[in-house]
Amino acid sequence: MHTTTRTWAEIHLDHLAHNYRELKNRLPESCRLMAPVKANAYGHGAVPISRLLQDLGADYLAVACVAEALELREAGIRLPILNIGYAASEDAEVLAQNHITQTVFSLEMAEKLSRALQATSLTLPIHIELDSGLGRLGFPCRNLEPEDAKRAMLLPHLDIQGLFTHFSVADSDCDDYTLGQKDYFTQAVDWLEAETHRQIPLRHLAASGAILRLPETHCNMVRPGISLYGLSPNPELIEANLRPVMTLRTRIIQVRPFAKGEFVSYGRTHETKSERTIAVIPIGYADGLHRGLSGKMEMLLHGQRVSQVGRICMDFSMLDVTGPKKISVGDEVTVFGTDGDKSISVAEHAARVGTISYELLCAVSPRVPRMYSPRDI
Repeated sequence: MHTTTRTWAEIHLDHLAHNYRELKNRLPESCRLMAPVKANAYGHGAVPISRLLQDLGADYLAVACVAEALELREAGIRLPILNIGYAASEDAEVLAQNHITQTVFSLEMAEKLSRALQATSLTLPIHIELDSGLGRLGFPCRNLEPEDAKRAMLLPHLDIQGLFTHFSVADSDCDDYTLGQKDYFTQAVDWLEAETHRQIPLRHLAASGAILRLPETHCNMVRPGISLYGLSPNPELIEANLRPVMTLRTRIIQVRPFAKGEFVSYGRTHETKSERTIAVIPIGYADGLHRGLSGKMEMLLHGQRVSQVGRICMDFSMLDVTGPKKISVGDEVTVFGTDGDKSISVAEHAARVGTISYELLCAVSPRVPRMYSPRDI
């Protein structure tokens, strides 16, 4: 790493490969794996992550908007891609032309996409989303007979290739609710296939929590998200042999002594209680470091934990590095990841600020360069 780099994220591709194989080993041989690479692959870089997943043998990729799907196609990614988010009628042709599969979650949406293609010879592959109890997108299926989904499946220019749902609490111990969702989904799918006289190739329900905890929900495709990137969706309930894919590091750019009774950063929220040594690092909330962590987090310096003090600024943060060891400009600081035999997980930071690790990974901003290693995997 060049000493002029201010802050960077190390992306461990060998860890991603390990996690992929670990998850695949939990699945029946016939079960496919759809890898979510939405939100810039949870902050890890959608294109390089997708290239490796393609090489590893992933069956599908999942994105959350049309732009994310087109970015992958323009980069030469050949795998089937499912857009799990919205697409307007004007997107229908470009989706079909680029062989991008679109989620349909309402009859109105299905009708608009179908009409948009009626003057063409194009057919748009689709997956139907059923709402079995998450209460977000999808055709409600708790009445077991989703009539609108049936009508959507019979529209011209739409090629139904899959049906899926999202679990609400699969990473918790509320298994009765999760298995109830599975039952609603299964009965609704069976009804739809009987009513439309079609066999739908793909059914997928399980994301990370259900993959790791509930093998009876795997169906014939799964969607591991956070687990693919090396984190458990609920560390208190789930033991998994996963390796974090991202390490976030920065460097000290100034070290100076503070006398007792001096203030650090905006708002005078931190006052030194004795003589202290304070270091400034070039990472702030514009880089994705949650401002709510101000004064609540630790980082690693020379393999030891040091406390962040004062308010996190847009571009800078401060550390209390008081101690016998000489601290110099240019020394590496690990925001999350491993330094020597010590580690700090992004999940630890998330718990301190009352959020989830997903948010902190996705928040690492585009101005933070991603460094991929090893390059020959």
